[in-house]
Amino acid sequence: MKAVVVKDVGVIELQDIPEPEPAPDQIKVKIAYSGICGSDPINVKGGLDITPYQKGSIGWLQKPLPRGDGVHILGHEASGTIVKIGKDIKGDFKIGQRVAMNFWNPCGICYYCTKGSYFCEGFISNSGAMAEYALYREESIYPLPDNVPLDAGAFLEPTAIAVHAVENAHIKLGDSVLITGGGPIGLLIMQLVIKSGASKVLVSTRTAEKRKLAKQFGADVVVDPIHEDLLAITKEFTDGRGFSVSFETSGSLSVARQLILLAESAGTVVWVATYQGNLDVGVPISYVHAKEITIRNVVPSPYSFRSALQMLPKLDLKPMITVYPLKDAIKAFEAQSTGKFSKILLKP
Repeated sequence: MKAVVVKDVGVIELQDIPEPEPAPDQIKVKIAYSGICGSDPINVKGGLDITPYQKGSIGWLQKPLPRGDGVHILGHEASGTIVKIGKDIKGDFKIGQRVAMNFWNPCGICYYCTKGSYFCEGFISNSGAMAEYALYREESIYPLPDNVPLDAGAFLEPTAIAVHAVENAHIKLGDSVLITGGGPIGLLIMQLVIKSGASKVLVSTRTAEKRKLAKQFGADVVVDPIHEDLLAITKEFTDGRGFSVSFETSGSLSVARQLILLAESAGTVVWVATYQGNLDVGVPISYVHAKEITIRNVVPSPYSFRSALQMLPKLDLKPMITVYPLKDAIKAFEAQSTGKFSKILLKP
């Protein structure tokens, strides 16, 4: 089968590799669409150093998990149809069933799993989805309702992140909301906060195409942070108070810090993006204390997938989608690097 493989650091290649066959506890899925995440080009180049260990800290790994041997197939946002079911599968899955998938599932038996937390210490990864076929454990597979097409189904994983972010923010009716970054996660969060009762929403993003989408999806104000003064616009937009809730999705450390300064008293800041592990944002602690600002963070949570699945039919996803055939994966990654496209899907 064809698959997008990381051949070397900074190099991807469309390769012919053996078609996988499911183990007794796996389900084989024929991939319909696989999304290019903003993290994929970074992982191709060797990945961010996001090891959470800090000197003097406790409870986290002190070195990255090894990737292990074997072919590294990209892709963790995907949808498809079931073509083969392992003999030990207990769920009510059927051949030909339309599904979306999570790229990992919790072990269910570690300390955090037994507490109902998503910080699993022994999570199990599934195979990469930028391929014609991929294998999944049944806990990672979500049947799609009839009103969710397969291209929208490929948004399940990023929507789960957006849902988790909004849940962490505790949006209240009438809140003012700032979202920095206009990629898929930012635009999904924007749609969700409007549905959660936010009364005023501002989206700040460098890309004109993404500002246009944000406006189309219901943003009250869109800002070009390169050529416009976000601080001055915030003062006018929030009557000088700052935002009730802010979401940082751009991955910029300076912007992550700026959100603290743009928060209203007792406001909440949610850092959603992934940041380089060895850098420090420099939180102004006395300022945070005086204004009683809450700072939250977001990591992927398997427990948000069910809620995300329920929200998929309610979200406007079609305008975000650009489709490339799998055979043109290299061109698709080049297009992704321009920053002009919201979500590129690969179709085998």
